[in-house]
Amino acid sequence: MKTTEENLDDSGFEEVQSEEKKTETAKGGNRPDISLVQTEVDREGKTKYTNIGGIWKNISKNGKEFYTIRIGNLRLLGFPNKGGNEQR
Repeated sequence: MKTTEENLDDSGFEEVQSEEKKTETAKGGNRPDISLVQTEVDREGKTKYTNIGGIWKNISKNGKEFYTIRIGNLRLLGFPNKGGNEQR
């Protein structure tokens, strides 16, 4: 298997917080736009929802929309499909 290195710094995407999100962080938390939960069934048969992460909508410096997805210690970036063969 061939290993290659990718330089992601030149992609033009950098997470930038809006003023509103900066003040929320200063207050003690940046609530996700979408919460990710996992369902479990306890011994009594009741469904329990455990928070495992969240999804935040962001705008890059170039004005392109992307999402930051956190699940535990895992951090992913998601990009919306625009249809066609358009390059990002």
